[in-house]
Amino acid sequence: MREPVVERYRIEKKNCVYVVTVHQEWFRQIDDVEVVYDLAWKPLRAWKRMTIPGVDEEDGRADTRLYELRNDPPTMSRRAHGELEHRVFQGRDVEAGEVVAVVGPGRALLNAWIQKADLEVGEVVRGPVLDFRELVERVDEVALRRDPDRMEETLGRRVRVYTVFGRESVFADDEGWIIGDLAGLRDDRDLDTEPPPALPTYGAPDPVGTP
Repeated sequence: MREPVVERYRIEKKNCVYVVTVHQEWFRQIDDVEVVYDLAWKPLRAWKRMTIPGVDEEDGRADTRLYELRNDPPTMSRRAHGELEHRVFQGRDVEAGEVVAVVGPGRALLNAWIQKADLEVGEVVRGPVLDFRELVERVDEVALRRDPDRMEETLGRRVRVYTVFGRESVFADDEGWIIGDLAGLRDDRDLDTEPPPALPTYGAPDPVGTP
């Protein structure tokens, strides 16, 4: 993309779960995400709010979705334009607890799958993955592969390389935490340009009270 995309995320351990929160923005859309995992990095629930920068509506035309992966089968609840709808994931006869990972805006959520898989070079894991990057979410069989380590000159260090969907590669440090990707994602401390100014937001994210 020619326009800059900014991703900020936090990974926290809270009692018996891990919580990953993500904020990604570019001039067309702002995404706020929270995913809760158990201590083995299995996803339990995911929440996403999409808003549009610069619109007049107080809520930024919010489209808010909750994915409950412990239901059998998993469910999605969505509120948009004042309407609330519910949906059941039936593709591939998905059962509760079967989804092994989730993929959302940015790269932060891949950290959880990498930590869960703990792959050696050349190893591959596959499983049902909830992909909610697009307007229509889906559960597909997806592979995570660890490729040979490489020297990445733009980062000035040797990195681990992981590939998902057979084409999207990310770079990780020696402990498997993502520090960049093949498409150009970098920590702003590694860049010689200033990050773009933050876009206006539409209230604090509320993963518990919405949709």
